[in-house]
Amino acid sequence: MSIDLSVDNTPITELHNVSVDKMLNQIDQNMVYLPSYRELYYRWERQQWSTQDLDFLSDRIQWEDLLPEEQKSFITALATFYQGEACVTDALGPYVLAVPDEEMRIFLTTQLVDEARHTVFFDCVFKDVLEIDHGRLEDMLAMTRPYMNKGAQFILLDSLSDIAERLRNNPRDLRLLTEGIVLYHLVVEGMMGLAGQKTLLDQYRQENIFPVIRAGLMAVTRDESRHVLFGVRFLRDMVQLNASYVGVIEDSLRKYAPGAVLALTPPDETIGAMMARNEDPWKAPRYAQESLRKKIKVIGLNTDLSFLSALPTV
Repeated sequence: MSIDLSVDNTPITELHNVSVDKMLNQIDQNMVYLPSYRELYYRWERQQWSTQDLDFLSDRIQWEDLLPEEQKSFITALATFYQGEACVTDALGPYVLAVPDEEMRIFLTTQLVDEARHTVFFDCVFKDVLEIDHGRLEDMLAMTRPYMNKGAQFILLDSLSDIAERLRNNPRDLRLLTEGIVLYHLVVEGMMGLAGQKTLLDQYRQENIFPVIRAGLMAVTRDESRHVLFGVRFLRDMVQLNASYVGVIEDSLRKYAPGAVLALTPPDETIGAMMARNEDPWKAPRYAQESLRKKIKVIGLNTDLSFLSALPTV
C-alpha cells in the first residue's frame, strides 16, 4: 500500500500547508489494509512533534484583531477540544492494563503520551494566543467546562470516566474493554475528534488565519488517525475472535454515538445565523456519521445506524 509521505512525515512547522482532507483520506486508505499494532507504533516513531517548536506570535496578533463576538465563537470551539484532550488522557491508563496483548499495550503507551501532548498544546493555545491564563492546568480546565454542550458532557465527562473506573476494577473483562474501545476510539476520536478538527481546520484555512494553531491541529489529527486505526483493528480482531462481540459493539454504539452527534450539532439559536451565512450547521455531525459507517464496515459489521437521528441537508 502506498503511503503519502506529505502526510506521514511532514514536520510540525509545515503541517499547516497540508490539507486536512488529505490527512483524513489517509485513514480510509489505511483501512483497506489495516496496519498491525507494531506498524502503528513505528508510525508513531516517525511522526514525533513538540509543542515547543510552535511559535504562536503570529496567531496572537491575528487573535487581537478579531471582534469580541468572533473571539467568543473561537473560545467556545477550542474549549471543548481542550477539555476533551484532558479527559482522554485521564481515562486511558486502565485501557493500557486491560488490553490482552503486549503489542497492543506498547501502542497504547504511545497514545497516552500523545493525549498528554495534545492537552499541553491546547493549554498553550489558550495562554499564548487567546490570552486566557488561570494558572494551574486544573483551573484552566475548570474554566472550559461551561462551554461544553450536553452531548460533550455526557461523552467526555460522564461516560469516559465511568468506563475507565469500571475497567480499573475489572481489567480482564474483554467485553467491557470492547465497549471502552468503541467509546474512546470510535466515538470520541473517530466521530467527535476528527469531525470537530476537520470543521475548525477547514474554517481556519478558508479564512487564512491561525497558521500555527492549524499546524498543531493537523499534528493532533495525524496522531488521532493512528489511534482510530488502532480501535478499528482491535474491534475487527475481537469480532473475528468471537462473533458475540458484534452485539457488544452495536449496543455500545447505540449507547454512545447519539451523544457524539449531539456534541457536534450547533445550538438551535445559532443555526439560523449560520444558514444565513451559507454555512451548513450539520456538516460536522454528518461527517461523523459517514465516518462511522465506513469504520463499522471494515470491522465486519452491517449495523443499522437508524438510531442516529437523520440530519438535514442544505
